[in-house]
Amino acid sequence: MIRILVVDDEIGICRSLEMLFKKEGYEVTTAHTGSVAIPIITERDFEIIFTDLKLPDTSGLDIIKHAKERLPSCQIIVITGFASIETAVEAIKSGAYDYLTKPLSIDKVRIICKNAIEKITLTDEINHLRHELYHSFGFENIIGKSQLIQDVFKIIRQTAASDSNVLITGESGTGKELVARAIHYNSQRRGNHFVAVNCGAISRELIEAELFGYVKGAFTGAVRDKTGFLELSSGGTLFLDEIGETTPDFQVKLLRVLQEGEFNKVGSPHTTKINTRVIAATNRILEKAMSEGTFREDLFYRLNVISIQIPPLRQRRQDIPLLAVHFLSKYAGKRTDKHITELSPEAIDTLSSYDFPGNVRELENAIEYCVTFAHGSVVTVDDLPKSIKGTKIRPAQPESAKPLKAALYEFEKTLLTAALKESSGNISQAARLLDIHRQSLQQKIKDFNINIDVFKG
Repeated sequence: MIRILVVDDEIGICRSLEMLFKKEGYEVTTAHTGSVAIPIITERDFEIIFTDLKLPDTSGLDIIKHAKERLPSCQIIVITGFASIETAVEAIKSGAYDYLTKPLSIDKVRIICKNAIEKITLTDEINHLRHELYHSFGFENIIGKSQLIQDVFKIIRQTAASDSNVLITGESGTGKELVARAIHYNSQRRGNHFVAVNCGAISRELIEAELFGYVKGAFTGAVRDKTGFLELSSGGTLFLDEIGETTPDFQVKLLRVLQEGEFNKVGSPHTTKINTRVIAATNRILEKAMSEGTFREDLFYRLNVISIQIPPLRQRRQDIPLLAVHFLSKYAGKRTDKHITELSPEAIDTLSSYDFPGNVRELENAIEYCVTFAHGSVVTVDDLPKSIKGTKIRPAQPESAKPLKAALYEFEKTLLTAALKESSGNISQAARLLDIHRQSLQQKIKDFNINIDVFKG
């Protein structure tokens, strides 16, 4: 129920508004002085307050100030017997929603009250959506217990607290946009827009117009002004996915945005100022692109203030069962014609032994497939996509006998080489895969005379 407080020293106005609002089904309280109204506001909650600007013991501006401090979302309508625009403007600057002049018009009172209620409803809906967004893209939605993903969580938390540019790298399907959203929705910018742009999905001829916007007549087909993604993201975060697909010419203009915080719309001589945090992502090796001259070195260092590398799913296999159960709950919950509750142990083993070149996205698609074609309440190996259930790990074939020392040497070297290859030459990641200390791995690399450079890039 909407609760309304009416503060006016004229008893007739208080009674008239009380009768009007009670007929509308609202709960109404009245007060004739500021000394009575302020304690009421302190003790009770109200959605709407009507207050006279001129009270016997105080100013209506004091009522506004106290109400806004105590009830920030409360809508305040001021009543004045002096048809003074200056007085009304001062009240609105102090936080009032609108104003009425005496003598009061019942129709105007109804309209203003209705508009105030609509604003309250809209504000509540926006706050609810923001709350949902925050929880939809919070840390808890990045599933995993492996040390590799826990390390990513730590970096995300530290990154969210700063306002620096971020470069996220990782293979396709590892969840780079999910990480970017987690950073935004846990940062001070979460109340503003998160604008995601897939640079690889926009033609090179159009990306400048889409990002910077344009003015009418800038080119054939520009029949009106267009606001670009950069301007839309001002105050929030701009996520540039597949940044490695952009041209050097475009990169020069993006570099200016990062350096100066301004840009020109296509066809406009005027600069537009923005305050945007840029998070970029790529599945390409930008160091290689720089050496080939397709990516600017100065832009790389502007973006790479904070670097986050998302590990591929095959490097964190222990997370596969968790992710599989998460996606099963997501897609099974959408089906009213089926009651699928779990994955069989054999299905989980098969999933865990698969390399998932498409990473988390491929796993999600696989579980959605299972939910579609499973017949019982338990997903079995037979319900898995053919590409996955046909890749079970085969037991190693016995080899001819050789000295134990030589066999152990070869086995250990093969294991080290595989870990280094899996981690692209990153010693820290390889050490975690092998569950040994970084210093121990460095010594073994030296002992086995392994050239680590061949694994990088």
